[in-house]
Amino acid sequence: MHKGRINSTHSRDSDDPSGMTSSEKDLALADFRQETAILRKLRHPNICMLLAYSTTENFEVMISELMKCSLLDVFKANSLHNTHLTKRKQITYAQQLAQGMNYLHTCKPPIIHRDLKPANLLVDFSGMLKITDFGLAKIRPDPEIQENDQFLMTGETGSYRFMAPEVFRHEEYNETVDVYSYAMILYYLFSGKAPWCMDNGLVAVNKAALEGDRPFIPREWDSR
Repeated sequence: MHKGRINSTHSRDSDDPSGMTSSEKDLALADFRQETAILRKLRHPNICMLLAYSTTENFEVMISELMKCSLLDVFKANSLHNTHLTKRKQITYAQQLAQGMNYLHTCKPPIIHRDLKPANLLVDFSGMLKITDFGLAKIRPDPEIQENDQFLMTGETGSYRFMAPEVFRHEEYNETVDVYSYAMILYYLFSGKAPWCMDNGLVAVNKAALEGDRPFIPREWDSR
């Protein structure tokens, strides 16, 4: 059994129920096609696999492997029941995410996800964590040709709470922005709470990018 996703944002129906403007539809369609273009090239145990993609005049269909839930769902369930992930599970998820991210960054050319967050990390029925949602991903130019290049990407891309400071500040950046997001996810894994959980996402990224703040790490974590 697999999971399918239908994108109909570019439907020509004048009574489109999505409420999206023409430019918003075009952007959503571009993200959808970008995701399929990248996913079809990827094969790794920690990347959610694209199995099929089809397009018609009004619909574009993506079929990927069926997953159980997202890591965000896991966090919410733990919060609801006042439970925590075991140390073994925390380390397992951290390792699996690192392996998937390393695979992306060592592709030729490298791929920068740009939106790593718990909602974009899925868990399959065997407990394996996999990276998904490549709508904002970018393929970096060949690093052998531009070894010291920072890829010249600027602008806000991704989710504020997990966004690297240089992205929010509209500075040039490279794949290390995913490493920052990884660190914020790691904090969530070990603490059971989102970084700056008492603040909304915009306040959180302002603290990180403009004030140089970082989530508090208890000393006892050193002995874990």
